[in-house]
Amino acid sequence: MGDQHVGQAIGILGTGVYLPQQVLTNADLEKLVDTTEAWIMERTGIRERRIAGPDEDVASMGAAAARLALEDSGLSPGDLHYIIVGTNSPNYLFPATAIRIQQALGLDSRIAAFDIQAGCSGFNFALHVAEKLVASKNEYALVIGSDANSRIVDWTDRSTCILFGDGAGAVVLGPTDKSRVLASFIASEYFPKLYLETEFNHLVSPFRPQVDSPNNYLIMDGPEVFKFAVNAVRVSLRRILEAADMTREEIDYLIIHQGNQRILEAGARFAKVPMEKVHVNIDRYGNTSAASVPIALHEALREGHIKPGHRVITISFGAGTTWAATALQWLT
Repeated sequence: MGDQHVGQAIGILGTGVYLPQQVLTNADLEKLVDTTEAWIMERTGIRERRIAGPDEDVASMGAAAARLALEDSGLSPGDLHYIIVGTNSPNYLFPATAIRIQQALGLDSRIAAFDIQAGCSGFNFALHVAEKLVASKNEYALVIGSDANSRIVDWTDRSTCILFGDGAGAVVLGPTDKSRVLASFIASEYFPKLYLETEFNHLVSPFRPQVDSPNNYLIMDGPEVFKFAVNAVRVSLRRILEAADMTREEIDYLIIHQGNQRILEAGARFAKVPMEKVHVNIDRYGNTSAASVPIALHEALREGHIKPGHRVITISFGAGTTWAATALQWLT
């Protein structure tokens, strides 16, 4: 495809999402754990979330979202050079979920497919890496966020099981006249006392004492994670505006990882933008982890919130901890 794309900006050509059919409402959760609709809504803003069925996983959801993104972009799977998947809940440690999606799309070894594990920042991390890979070669990358959190939460723990849902979002990134990446960054730091983590079952070994561990499920310190998330949004916003040479007044639309309604509202206040310019779907899907930002971006485009000329900021934060942001501008 080479020289015909020289001079074009690197941006998003198409988007797609996949959401499982099964809906888990707050009323359903009242039958599982000691909670109420009012308690969940007050603390999170979530009314319902989607749950992957027996025949759905991060690869199948990611592949479905990918097909729609490719269709939207006008490209075929054979045009791709990379598949990069952000996920925290793969069915397998290896092979990578991206390789399973590569196979589902019928692609051979002429492309490279790999996963990125960065908590709920996984999609923004993957987008940052993809932009660096394709920029110098005028290539195309499929960037996916896909998570099935229902497989790793403890359904007896009301502090965590109420928060998470399943789903996938995808974008095609490459040379285009549709949009452009203005700037991006990724960051991480380890906070051992900020609990938001999941262990693999590493204790099963004939050379270790056998110990039952609850840490194979997602565990978190809700209040500390909330404080981290609010601060991460502030830090990310300052950093990405500086990198993109933008002011707060130039933000046309803001997409923040859908972790909690109160975090979205705090982000809007700090950015000094009305909530009408902040995408909200946490009430319908809950926290879909790495899928959160691409799902919101797809919806914002389909619902007409993002128009030609608009500058869009995406911000995410996640376990580990990680935080990341991207500034994009839509051209057509």
